[in-house]
Amino acid sequence: AIYILYCPQNVFISSYISHRPVFACGGNLTGDTGFIGSQGYPGIYPSNSKCVWRITVPRGQVVSLSFRVLDLENDSLCRYDYVDVYDGYVNGQRLGRFCGTSRPSALVASGNKMLVVMVSDANTAGSGFLAAYAAVHPHERGERYCGGRLDEPSGTLKTPNWPDRDYPAGVTCSWHIVAPENQIIELKFEKFDVERDNYCRYDHVAVYNGPETIEARRIGRFCGDSTPTPIFSEGSQLFIQFVSDLSLTADGFIGHYLFKPKYSSITRSFPTTTPATLTTLPMEALCKQKCRRTGTIESHYCSSNFVITGTLISAAMRDQSVLATFSITSLHKEGNLTVQQAGKAMSTRVVVLCKKCPLVRRGLNYIIMGYVDALGKGIVSPHNFVMAFKTTKHRDLAVLNNIRC
Repeated sequence: AIYILYCPQNVFISSYISHRPVFACGGNLTGDTGFIGSQGYPGIYPSNSKCVWRITVPRGQVVSLSFRVLDLENDSLCRYDYVDVYDGYVNGQRLGRFCGTSRPSALVASGNKMLVVMVSDANTAGSGFLAAYAAVHPHERGERYCGGRLDEPSGTLKTPNWPDRDYPAGVTCSWHIVAPENQIIELKFEKFDVERDNYCRYDHVAVYNGPETIEARRIGRFCGDSTPTPIFSEGSQLFIQFVSDLSLTADGFIGHYLFKPKYSSITRSFPTTTPATLTTLPMEALCKQKCRRTGTIESHYCSSNFVITGTLISAAMRDQSVLATFSITSLHKEGNLTVQQAGKAMSTRVVVLCKKCPLVRRGLNYIIMGYVDALGKGIVSPHNFVMAFKTTKHRDLAVLNNIRC
């Protein structure tokens, strides 16, 4: 028999062979395709229940889940009756929490496993849910709830529901942008409004160099309503992750990315004001020179593109250089330096060309002077001025802030 099922906003056709299936509370589901539904669907789902479904498709493929019907007690934060969908079984990222009658686009796992959990409280309302799962090829194109692989020369990423209403609570979206090997990625946010917190502990957007969430490769973590400055990848891949918790939500964001030619070496990206010694000396020879600071704060101030004071919060080794992230205490001279801001907290990433000169350590405070390359990244060479910051230097820097170079 063929049944035609109607929901308040959408009409679709679903075929059942011989009779309507009986849906139990949870279970283990395998195969290329199948259906799952709330206990007793299409009847009213039971109260005070928790049902768990584990979906496994063949190896080498990923799980795609599409809601055909969603009819649960409605609440803006889905605190009462809801369906949670997770990527994988154990410690998986939550792909979303859903209630009410508004169906999301397809949810796609990163692997061949997906966990679906439905919870109801003492009061129930509605017929529950019906969803179809399928095994699809990794990175298969098509409409999806959020996230996915992006490999076109330019494109857009945005939070669910944009721009019609606030992004939902309890969702994780991950975008993997992949450019050709000889190109880099520029990411610009057009509009940005994510729940504010000084440390972006709750709702946030994190951007990473490379294909995954490795903390040492994180470019920035953003929240609030200040639009981040343009972001450039080091290589040909960026990973962007948006996370919302189960409390406040906001408008969300829309951003655009663009592939750009990759510079052949870090020295090529210096502006023309960079001293010739940096562009003519090979890196190995540059780093073998004696490491001895010369000059004073005053003598280096005007010749530097940027001057900041800050705390070194992370350092990642890159051959002979160090990719250092500084939490900025004071920004005295910015130039074109890329600065990430979340609330009042500011940070920037600086390439220290020679890892032993100047030698910097995590947790310590510094005055950092250097140059800015064409991509907005700070560069510090042995010729630049870096020293441990002492409060006695506050006055010297304050005076320099008022001079014209």
